[in-house]
Amino acid sequence: MYDIIPKYMKKEMNQKLNNEAMEHADTPAEESGAKAGNRTEVADGADVPEDAEQGAGEENAVHKAGKETPVQTAGDADPEDTEDPAGPEEISGTDGDADTAGAAYGEKKPAGTKKSALKEDVPGTGEPEKSGRKSKLGLLIVCMILVVALIAMVILYISDKMEYRGMEVRAEALRPTIEFDAPEDVQELITDNYVQYLNKAYVLFGTYPDCSYFKVEPGVARDDYDFENDFYTADGETYLNCYKEGQKTGRVGVDVSEYQEDIDWASVKASGVEVAILRAGFRGYGEEGNMKKDAWFDTNMQNAQAAGLDVGVYFFSQAVNYEEGVEEAKMVLSMVEPYTFSQPIIIDTEQVGAEDGRANLISVEDRTEAVRGFCETIEAAGYTPMIYANTYWFVSALDLSVLGKYEFWLAAYSIPQFPYHVEGWQYASDGSVPGINGDVDMNVWLR
Repeated sequence: MYDIIPKYMKKEMNQKLNNEAMEHADTPAEESGAKAGNRTEVADGADVPEDAEQGAGEENAVHKAGKETPVQTAGDADPEDTEDPAGPEEISGTDGDADTAGAAYGEKKPAGTKKSALKEDVPGTGEPEKSGRKSKLGLLIVCMILVVALIAMVILYISDKMEYRGMEVRAEALRPTIEFDAPEDVQELITDNYVQYLNKAYVLFGTYPDCSYFKVEPGVARDDYDFENDFYTADGETYLNCYKEGQKTGRVGVDVSEYQEDIDWASVKASGVEVAILRAGFRGYGEEGNMKKDAWFDTNMQNAQAAGLDVGVYFFSQAVNYEEGVEEAKMVLSMVEPYTFSQPIIIDTEQVGAEDGRANLISVEDRTEAVRGFCETIEAAGYTPMIYANTYWFVSALDLSVLGKYEFWLAAYSIPQFPYHVEGWQYASDGSVPGINGDVDMNVWLR
């Protein structure tokens, strides 16, 4: 019957079939379809004119889906089939791109079809519960790696960005931050490790995290005493002392000035005191900063040595530059010239309560230079220089990268939290010693 249809009607029918096939395609005909440059058989084998276009870009659809599945073309289709609104079935046997491939080339999924859970079809994946446990274990390992990396980053950041000396920093500025949702015990572990690191690398003032702290100078000899356990008053003894493995390694000392006035040094010696540190003089406050000799210096020097005590000398400084430090040292050297003694000549640098304390507000650099001028002058004269200060003054007001080679005498009236080696510990300012009127500074002398 098809053979008796006029040629012009055959051409119209073929064109109609091609147009219907193209309606099922989402891509433009010029991109998905091949130009009908080849001859195609239709129905009973009738020839189709060469200018008719093939539909739907079947070759591209097959390659996109990843499977050589035969695809109907408009030229093969029955007119009834091409009008089926459901369209061809989804290409099966592919991965998750099947839906995308079908949609891109005009294919439609049958109604009610659901995308399969491909993960369950993959060989070797195991049961979902086991897979979940493995995922949690992997996540825990990743979290621990992040914890270690975070601690390392904090340490590197502090080392690179912080000043070693003279720089007070609020702890909040470098408090560790946890960038992931870690369990509470992991967060506590991070904080504990961080605080332990701070106490090794910094001197802290206050209670973490509401504290300030200062970087420990790496070039200075570190503390080798256990102040909490090595220092005590032994049975039968009167004064605090230092003991290593049960053996006494320190000596009892006092430091005095004209404020104690007349001292019975024989009684002092008899009570168990072995070392006396005597004030030689001081520089006054105010702009002028006049230097004065301690009124009882010579008397104390003579009588203490006569009683058999080992003697050292200190000068209360208010020097504000290198030249004034040298000036103070030269004054002390002139005063001790008549005497022979074995203990150091010490510069006493500290913050004073008086409003006109001339060295209170100078820079760390200027104060360091003043102390350096004193110590270099004393050392050049053949004596041993020493620096006296409290913990805060040592770490905040002095540059220990410059002064760390000198000996330290520490003032601390509770268990010291001091990272550096000391040769003397002044542990009290209200001591009582037979032969001395009123309170006196008490020391454990370690040299």
